[in-house]
Amino acid sequence: MTAKNRNRIFEYSVSAILAGLTAGIMISPSSATLRSASEFSVHIMLGMLAVAITAMLMDKRKIMFAGLACSAALALWLKNASNDNLKLPILNEEVKLKIAHVNLSNIDDRLIETLHILDKEQVDVVSFQELTPDWTNVLADELASGFPHKFTNVRIDPYGMAIYSKYPFSEADTILSGGIPSLSVDVSFGGEVFHIISTYLTPALDNKSLQQAAAQLKRVSAQVNKVNENVVALGEYNMVYWTQEIRNFRSSTNLKNSRRDIAQGNLRVPYDHIFFSSDLECIEFKELIGDQQKYLGILGTYQVKSRVPVDGELSLRY
Repeated sequence: MTAKNRNRIFEYSVSAILAGLTAGIMISPSSATLRSASEFSVHIMLGMLAVAITAMLMDKRKIMFAGLACSAALALWLKNASNDNLKLPILNEEVKLKIAHVNLSNIDDRLIETLHILDKEQVDVVSFQELTPDWTNVLADELASGFPHKFTNVRIDPYGMAIYSKYPFSEADTILSGGIPSLSVDVSFGGEVFHIISTYLTPALDNKSLQQAAAQLKRVSAQVNKVNENVVALGEYNMVYWTQEIRNFRSSTNLKNSRRDIAQGNLRVPYDHIFFSSDLECIEFKELIGDQQKYLGILGTYQVKSRVPVDGELSLRY
């Protein structure tokens, strides 16, 4: 075999591997191993770009074009799953809700630090998850003055949760799916009612747990579609936002993703998310980071879309 043929086989083989890996990620594999690999799609995309640049320097054109095409395809696919607004919405005069989500397993002994950050950020509502009996009295004591309204479901397993608010709840309900709760509350202030749903999905470790998580999402979807306005759905979804399950959930509810991207500087991938209905605008989203770069949770700010008079009636300006 000539050197030219060996080079051609090498380039076609590497190109086929890149294309197969891209296709495997985008079809959302059911295999637990492949699902775990697909969680690092952003890092894989950057790796393919690096391969393309290296191939260009080595004059391996087929690999270069394959790497560029695959990284571009993944970039578009990931962007479609994230917040697709190219710029943040302009601030308006409508009511704004600032809401945070914190998994208590993240903060360990950093409760005071976390509460200080929530106070500094002037958070209106905070969702806590993995609420066990050990945390119940501690949270109640520390949050009594700043967040006088609460709705809790305390458990000894990871499915315990609570929603604390500066403003009263006009309604509060527990949504059950296979005995696993999600909390649904209506927070009223400024003449608006915000429908907030906090969910902790079963980690999809195998087909059975994946089916259980899908059933939870279906139950939450029904609740979202029942209220259908000023909705904020958040929590520990235990899967990245580009999985087919999350994409199906957003498609069935028309909810938007608050995240625009993820930090590529480390190997941590996002399992916690905030989704919101189309009559709201996300004007801020960020991760809550404590001392020594300790990850604590996420925070988003949402405003009601501007309303302008049209023929004597109110309508949303899109």
